[in-house]
Amino acid sequence: MDPVRLELFSNRFGAIASEMGVMLQRTAMSVNVKERLDFSCGMLDAEGRLLVNAPHIPVHLGALGECVRRVAAELELGEGCVAVTNHPGYGGSHLPDITVISPVLVEGRLLGYVANRAHHAELGGIRPGSMPPEARSLAEEGVVIAPQYLVRGGEPQWERIEALLSRGPAPSRSVAENLADLGAAVAANRRGVAALRQLAADAGEDEVRRYMSALYSRAADRMRSALEDHVRSTGRQSFHARERLDDGSPIEVGVTVDRGSARIDFTGSAPVHGGNLNATPAIVRSATIYVLRLLIG
Repeated sequence: MDPVRLELFSNRFGAIASEMGVMLQRTAMSVNVKERLDFSCGMLDAEGRLLVNAPHIPVHLGALGECVRRVAAELELGEGCVAVTNHPGYGGSHLPDITVISPVLVEGRLLGYVANRAHHAELGGIRPGSMPPEARSLAEEGVVIAPQYLVRGGEPQWERIEALLSRGPAPSRSVAENLADLGAAVAANRRGVAALRQLAADAGEDEVRRYMSALYSRAADRMRSALEDHVRSTGRQSFHARERLDDGSPIEVGVTVDRGSARIDFTGSAPVHGGNLNATPAIVRSATIYVLRLLIG
């Protein structure tokens, strides 16, 4: 594998995610997206593995891949389809974070996915802001969007989404803004789809697939090397930490490194919280990946 071309492809892939972020920021309506930049954009391979992401919100890192894989297993994502969800059971975080996913097909063959996740400042719930600490169910936290089509076969599904945002015991108080930001998310994905297709046309579809795989392998090699270096520098293979939250709930983690792989065990941490302060599996994965990513810079 040519290391120079691998670096070139890495930068081309990264540029696609960055272009998506610029499009999302420019076309969104909410201050939360335009000024706070509370969103992330990424590109994934055909297996739903995250390849590159624009440097936006770290906690979205590991969650995007899990969300794409779960939604792709739930919906048939063909040409002209865009999926949307915020459900914690499908790789979501808290409900205000809405994920929009688009497949990238070249002559009917799945090349990969582009996706973005943006925080909507208002999405219903029993309190404005959609993150009430006293919530005891998802419906009390906000509008729950199970995986569904935002666009299907090129046909927008705005009426269905608007109805979902507007109904229920605690509907959104800013439906127009929600729809505007979702439109911006679709536009960002459309930009990513076009850019990846153009790259496949310029460099060849097989070449793009080859360097997608190579980029994933390089990241794994660098991670293994970083773990082995850490063991050598510390002289230890096992690490343990325990902290307590403000309410006294413990968070405990043990890390065991063996031949370039790491086992991370959260046994001993507090049980499920009664409110909305729980970390979903996707968020735990994201936090873990972010810490590991810091090891390789």
